[in-house]
Amino acid sequence: MKKESKVTQVVREAVVKAVEKGKDVKTKVAEITRDAVREALDRTELSREAVKDIARDTMTGVLDAAEIVKIEASEIVKEASEGIVEGTKQSSSKAAEFTKYSAEAILEATKTAGSKAVAITKDVLKGVVQGTKEVLKKKKQE
Repeated sequence: MKKESKVTQVVREAVVKAVEKGKDVKTKVAEITRDAVREALDRTELSREAVKDIARDTMTGVLDAAEIVKIEASEIVKEASEGIVEGTKQSSSKAAEFTKYSAEAILEATKTAGSKAVAITKDVLKGVVQGTKEVLKKKKQE
């Protein structure tokens, strides 16, 4: 059995605490995932695999937390997905190039939460990946 990642633990605990404290879970999930991804990427050597692992581990933490606090995963995957991608983009310009791989990992991890969560995630990621492509295109033109 693979050892649970630190990112998964941190995200799960932060989401559970936010719910227990009565915070707006959707807003907090976006913040928690964004910050966790950005910090993890800043501490790692950037590669396609590192980005995918961090994104997958982050979404796993969110889905674990949803199960613990009895929230329907589909209620928070949109915000989690957006936070993960935003954290990837904020980490560095090199990480922004890997956003596509982050999106693939998010979708892969979300499949465990059911078809409704997957459908929501696909919609979010289409827009996010398209927006990232446009940003990268503009950067290259500068």
